[in-house]
Amino acid sequence: MSKVLRRLYRSLSKWVFPNNLRISLIRKSGVKIGKDVVINEGFTLACDIGYEDNLTIEDRVAIGPNVTIVITSHPNFSRLRNLSAVYPFIDVKGKVYIKHDAWIGAGVIILPNITIGNCSIVGAGSVVTKDVEPFKVVAGTPARVIKSIYEKVEEI
Repeated sequence: MSKVLRRLYRSLSKWVFPNNLRISLIRKSGVKIGKDVVINEGFTLACDIGYEDNLTIEDRVAIGPNVTIVITSHPNFSRLRNLSAVYPFIDVKGKVYIKHDAWIGAGVIILPNITIGNCSIVGAGSVVTKDVEPFKVVAGTPARVIKSIYEKVEEI
């Protein structure tokens, strides 16, 4: 698929309504998305074109408005980028997995190389810098565990 189309699909998906059309555009950009997923308006996938398939969203995930998921990050054309061989943290690439039945609150930022566990909740405005275990509620900057969820929720 051309880079232009991937970028176009990602851009259009940010504001398009209804949800099923938004999901379709995000899938067309290369993101792996399961069934019964809701992604609200303002969703931003921050990555270089061609890395969209580094995001996997499993079944029944709910993503609130204005969520940003970072897959790649670097200082673009800054001379700092020339230092990435010495300082690898300057050029960041990774994958993000959001497991089934997770709920991501409004305005959350998820950094690269993160797994959000099944049946977990990420509170609004949180910055996720570490994996979130299944059945946990995390919140804050950086996100920390604030509660556990009764694990029998999967039987409901």
